[in-house]
Amino acid sequence: VAISGSYAYLADNEAGLRVIDISAPESPAEVGFCGTPGLAKDVAVFDGHAYVADYYSLRIIDISLPTSPTEVGFYDPPGNAWGVAVSDGYAYVADDDAGLRIVDVSTPSSPTEVGFYDTPGEEVQVALSSGYAYVTATFDGLWVIDVSTPWSPAVAGSFDTPGYAWGVSVSSDHTFVTDGNAGLAVFRECTHLFSDSFESGGPSAWSSVVGVAP
Repeated sequence: VAISGSYAYLADNEAGLRVIDISAPESPAEVGFCGTPGLAKDVAVFDGHAYVADYYSLRIIDISLPTSPTEVGFYDPPGNAWGVAVSDGYAYVADDDAGLRIVDVSTPSSPTEVGFYDTPGEEVQVALSSGYAYVTATFDGLWVIDVSTPWSPAVAGSFDTPGYAWGVSVSSDHTFVTDGNAGLAVFRECTHLFSDSFESGGPSAWSSVVGVAP
C-alpha cells in the first residue's frame, strides 16, 4: 500500500490497483480501480502516477483522477517484479532473480531501463534513502546499493540476516527488515558507530584509532 494525500493505493494481487478514500480513516471507501494483467505485488506513488510491481511487469498508472485511474505505460523486466520504489524520475524494481532494475520513468508512457545490479539472491523489496537502494534478497539478506548514478549502480554493503529477508523500510538513519521466522532486524548507519570515516574509505583514520596488527 502507498499513501498520497487522502488516498491509499493498494496492490491487490489478481484484483490489480485499488484506490481507497481514507479522508475519513474510520470509514475508508473504494473510489476507483485499475485492473492489471499480472499479480499486483507492490505499489509506489510519484508525481501523479502509481507504479505497480505486477509480477510479470511494471505497470504505470495515471492517478491524477483517483476515481478513474488509467494505465499509460509499462515495462517488462527480465525477471518477476515483486517490489518497486520511485524517486526523481527513476523506478527501482526488485526483480526476483534478475536483481535490481533501474528504469527511467521521466516519460511515464515510455519507460526505459538504464541500469541494473544483480545480487546473489532473489530480490523482493526495495526502499530508497539518500542515494541508496536498500534491497531484500530473501536468503541472502539485506543489500545496500549506491544508486546516486542510476546507470552505474554499485554495491555499498550487505548483511546476511539469519532468516528470510522480505520487507524493508528506511526511516532517518535506521533500516528495518522483516526477516521471516527470525523476526524484525533493525540496522543503524555506520556513521553513528565510527567517527573516523573508515566506512567511507579512510582506512588510515581507522588504523590510528584501533592500532595496526604487527
